[in-house]
Amino acid sequence: MNEWLLFVIGVSIGTLIGVVSISLFVSTRITDLQSEVFDLRIQRKLLKEELQKPQVKPTPRKKRHRIQPRRKR
Repeated sequence: MNEWLLFVIGVSIGTLIGVVSISLFVSTRITDLQSEVFDLRIQRKLLKEELQKPQVKPTPRKKRHRIQPRRKR
């Protein structure tokens, strides 16, 4: 009975330490991903605003006068 109690206590403490250590390692990655999502949302907003700007017609080109080639006589 005593051995089982020590085994259960050891497993529970090991599990607790494992969960805490994994959460510490993963928390930095989660913050990196959240900052990337934030940056991408800002970029999407800026691109959307750029698309919604009224598009002005470009000024037409000036007509070019072609020089007629001389005919051979």
